[in-house]
This record gives sequence, C-alpha cells and structure tokens, in this order.
Amino acid sequence: MNLFLLDVDGTLVNSSALDQHCLTQAIEDVLGVKVDPDWSQYQHVTDSGVLDEVIKKHSITESRFLVHRKVEARYLALMREEMAEHPHAQYEISGAKDFIHHLAQRDDIHVGIATGGWESAAKLKLRAVGIDTSMLTFASSSDAMSRTEIMALATFRAKQDSGVVFDRRVFIGEGEWNRNASQELGFDFVAVGKKVQHHTQLANLSHYQSVFSQLAM
Repeated sequence: MNLFLLDVDGTLVNSSALDQHCLTQAIEDVLGVKVDPDWSQYQHVTDSGVLDEVIKKHSITESRFLVHRKVEARYLALMREEMAEHPHAQYEISGAKDFIHHLAQRDDIHVGIATGGWESAAKLKLRAVGIDTSMLTFASSSDAMSRTEIMALATFRAKQDSGVVFDRRVFIGEGEWNRNASQELGFDFVAVGKKVQHHTQLANLSHYQSVFSQLAM
C-alpha cells in the first residue's frame, strides 16, 4: 500500500493569491498591525505559523487561543466575501478533482490531505472546487504549526484509517517548504507548478498519469 498526501493551496486549489490577501487582511483587521505578505520570510509557512510569528513580533499579549480564533473567523469571512464577489472564478487547479477521484479508486493507494491552512479554510476551498474530503485522511494547521508535524500527523492518521504500514509515501505540493518537509520525513516529493524545481514535477494535474510514470508506479 502506498500513501499519497496532497497539499491544497497551489496544488488542488488555485488560491495562493486569495489566501495571501485574506490572511494578511484578517490579521491586520483583528490585531491592527501590518503583515509582511512574503511567506518565504516566515519560519513556518502555515496559517498558524505565520500568525504566531506576528503575535511574537508585535508582542501581542491577548490569549493566543482567542487571537487565533478571531483571525480564523475573520479570514473565513473575507474568503467567503471574495468567492461570492467572483462566483465564476476558476479555483480548481487543472485536473485536481479527477486526480483525487482516480487516487480514491485505486486499491494500492491511501489518499490524505496535509495542508498548511486551517482546516476550516482548506475544506471551504476544496468544497468550492467540488472535492469531497469526507473519505480522505486530513491534517492541517489547526492540528500543528510546522509542515513536518502536519505531514507526520497525517501519516499517523492514515495508518490508523487504513490499518496498514505503507510501503511508499508520496507528497504532492508546491513550494520549497513542502519539498524540505518531504525530504526531512523521507517522502517522495512531486512538485506542482513553478515555485520550486524538482526532478519529479508537473505543471498541473491535468496529465496526472505522468505522476505514476515519473514515480515508476
């Protein structure tokens, strides 16, 4: 049995610009501080990781739990507003829904989501492109702050869900942060898009069969 974990933003959903705008605006609205929108400047490129760094940088003394809940609620409200204003926007990464469906049909693959976004936001975006997460193992920034922790937790939950030890583990995502976490945890990494160069790479998921060819599966 093989484990396939997928990121959401830039991998399944074309939401990177939306996320950047809505998260920075939400933090500014709740905390009244300016936020650097360059995610590469943060140690942990996750919703909770970015917010924790902002809290520390600006010496915010309010309860961390309350700050996170307030920012998350504002973030979701902003995302819903943006989506409502642009109902015909193409949020699906080409081929994403078909790829998830194909993986779910294979009896040699267990599928999971490991995202740096908060669970509520990630599921909102996945629903917007017609991807049902009810049968997928799920771990997110609501569970842990770092990419490696999120991926490790998704792997643990997948093992519990499937009842097997995985022969091979594959992570599909964009960004250097995902490649680094994959290398740290011993995952095969498949890069989607152009944010990071890797020997196993796809422009999008339209020709998802090439994933299996590149992985010799």
